[in-house]
Amino acid sequence: MVKGSRYRYVLAAWVLWLVLGVGHGAVSRVWAQAPNAGLPPDLQALIAESLKANAEVKQMASLAGAAKETIKSAGALEDPTVSFGMTNIPTDTWRLNQDPMTQKMLELSQKFPFPGKRRLRSEVAAEQAKSDDLAYRDKANEIRAKVVIDYWSLALAYAGFDIVQKNKQFWEQVVQVTETRYKVGQGMQADVLQAQVELGNYLDRLFQWKQRQESLQANLNALRGKPPQTPVGRPQPLNPRPVTLKLDDLLTQAEVRPQLQALKALVAKQQKAVDLAKKDYFPDATVSLGYAFRETLGPPVNMKQADMFAGGVMFNLPIWQASKIKPRIREEQERQAAAQETVHNTWNQLAAAIKDRHGKLMRLAQQITLYNQGIVPQARQAVEASLASYQVGSLGFERLYQNQIAVYNAELTMREYLKDFEENWAELEWLVGAELPRPSGGKP
Repeated sequence: MVKGSRYRYVLAAWVLWLVLGVGHGAVSRVWAQAPNAGLPPDLQALIAESLKANAEVKQMASLAGAAKETIKSAGALEDPTVSFGMTNIPTDTWRLNQDPMTQKMLELSQKFPFPGKRRLRSEVAAEQAKSDDLAYRDKANEIRAKVVIDYWSLALAYAGFDIVQKNKQFWEQVVQVTETRYKVGQGMQADVLQAQVELGNYLDRLFQWKQRQESLQANLNALRGKPPQTPVGRPQPLNPRPVTLKLDDLLTQAEVRPQLQALKALVAKQQKAVDLAKKDYFPDATVSLGYAFRETLGPPVNMKQADMFAGGVMFNLPIWQASKIKPRIREEQERQAAAQETVHNTWNQLAAAIKDRHGKLMRLAQQITLYNQGIVPQARQAVEASLASYQVGSLGFERLYQNQIAVYNAELTMREYLKDFEENWAELEWLVGAELPRPSGGKP
């Protein structure tokens, strides 16, 4: 008897589950360019390595992946509930086979949201996932820009070191010449002392450029997830390049920048959230199915009783509209308005930044041309003739000093302009969200 009852319980549970599954289906149907082109190969390798190993990029990628996983679960049904209970048990004997109304109840229930709610929940999650994925892409572009900027800054550090080294060698010659002229009575001791001071200044500048190289190498290692002391090869030299970019084209390209598209996805998400909040005006349904087990009545009746089946549908009543539903709708509408303003403000700032970087590129291109074709060659010619003239006494020490300082400042300034040019170019690529064509240039 006990064994037969156990089979009845198991069979009833399976029947309820299958029936509820069929009901679920029925209700659902009713309610339901080559990358980094033009960059030096070593810089391309650094970028690729950084995009794979950078902690910020990996973090954003994980968040984007997590957001994608929420899409299905957001639109899924709630877990069904199962309950077991006993009713109508006489308290005089506590026997289950005394009264024909005594029952052991097994009940399954499932909540079904109003048609459209599950779809909207999935769409809200999908727009959030889209926004997170675009934010991840923008972070990757940001890290790429940082790598490019640090690379060319490191190139400047090496170029500055070389310029100082060359000028140090020049002043070593000047010290020898001033000492020789002083010994033969043709020069002044003040010239010797000033030449020695200048030589010491260039030694100090060598230390500064060396320290800057080490700092920038550590920055590049941090971006690619390596220890700070990991060796970084010497970058390619900075060379002038023409500017062929048009502001209107850049602004058009920036309209599809991942950051801007991510914010627009949040606007779309809030529109879906508003639609979802309006669905709260409509009730959800909870379908329940039950099976009641009854024991064979005891003596003197000794009658076998049939089990019983029950089913029902329950609806919630969305009557608290003024205090619950309408405030939530207004909340989502305000969030949508805020998201739209964020897009508008971000675009204004983005357009201003693009115009600023484009203007700087145009200005730097002109300055580089001026220094590369005019100031630097002229300064070099002047200093080359100065030392020979000073040796024979036809040029004073002060004039020699001025010519040498002029060529040093001119060469260093031009390298700084070249670095600033590449820095603004990298920032511009990040701002528009795409790589820009890089025409080749000449040598400084």
